[in-house]
Amino acid sequence: MLIYNFLLYLLYPIILIRLAIYTFKNSLSLSYISHKLLNSTSIKKKSLWIHAASVGEMKIAIGLSQELLKNGYKDILITSNTPSSKYYFDNSQIKGVEHCYLPLDYYLLTKNLVNKISAKLLIVIETEVWPNLYNSCKKNGTKILIINGRFNAPKGILGILSKNLYKNTLDNVEHVYTKSIKDKESYEKFLNETKVSNIGNIKYSFLSNKSNQKLIDRKYVLLASSHHREEIIIIKEWLKLKSNKYLLVIVPRHPERLGDILSDIPLSGINIAIRSKDEKVRNSTQLYIADTIGELESFIEYCEFTIFGGSFVDVGGHSFMEAAAKAKTIIVGPYMYNFIEETEEFLKNNALIMCQKPIMLKNIFEKLFRSKSKREVFEKCAKKLVQEKRFIINDYLKLIDTHFKG
Repeated sequence: MLIYNFLLYLLYPIILIRLAIYTFKNSLSLSYISHKLLNSTSIKKKSLWIHAASVGEMKIAIGLSQELLKNGYKDILITSNTPSSKYYFDNSQIKGVEHCYLPLDYYLLTKNLVNKISAKLLIVIETEVWPNLYNSCKKNGTKILIINGRFNAPKGILGILSKNLYKNTLDNVEHVYTKSIKDKESYEKFLNETKVSNIGNIKYSFLSNKSNQKLIDRKYVLLASSHHREEIIIIKEWLKLKSNKYLLVIVPRHPERLGDILSDIPLSGINIAIRSKDEKVRNSTQLYIADTIGELESFIEYCEFTIFGGSFVDVGGHSFMEAAAKAKTIIVGPYMYNFIEETEEFLKNNALIMCQKPIMLKNIFEKLFRSKSKREVFEKCAKKLVQEKRFIINDYLKLIDTHFKG
């Protein structure tokens, strides 16, 4: 911990500069910096605290909060790290739940926040492991649960150097409930196996059935949650298609990457429209970059089929559950190690297409365009799988009750 905190304070000027650039680049208010660096929240004491890193975890946090409110829980706080997650929280209009940003993991900031909230239980969703936060909770008597646990420890030299830090930090956790057997095994390298249990992926319980507004009139294929260099990989294969009447819609994982995306694309001869600039989609438009927040569900609902990002570059993939719930044909690349069990199950049940090499994409696109019946097979199988698992929330609610009341 001493080395960790020494490095944090040593890096403070760099962190401050990066945070200022991020705030300015994304037109955020100065309150974002004050929350992250000064813990300037007015939040009072809460009995239950849920932490969600970003949008994906926030969706779980809101769904879980709604269920907990039905079960009589009160005074719920959700913390998160990103402006996009706050945007999603605000749009949810959930009653009886407050939100604030989690400050950076400096000892005094986390200690003050933990003391201010004085929650009985902190529920951390998926992957967040913060040494000072966890240590402060332990000292304050706030129990910590990790739910839907997903864990990939650092590898190489960083993994060796941080192993004891991870062990000591996770030792403050009362129990970890993982989303898969593989994740359970990952946690057991750092925790006693009696403190780790596999329950399953809670995301199956919070997949939206509501109908969204159609945002564009053209028929399109969706590239969802793409990362650096991934857009150009997909675009190159897309442009190989002859007489292509479909539009390719790109929803980047991080909308602020628009400049990087445009610099990667050979702009000459390609007709591009950008959503954040209110540019219209015309019949001649080939690529539509939807660099906005909170619209992915709508784009998923009306696409012909979807390609999930984070899987054609070494990121580990992203959850494709929302697309499955909307009965869409889903294509992923070879890098799906964050969702191994889900990917294997969907492949086994003919509910997913895995493309091992980008060069194979053109052939996959052509087959799907030619055969609507082929797409329908994948769509039906995907929807059936998610419907079978939608009641997993009940297992998590029972466990939360046990730890909260225990």
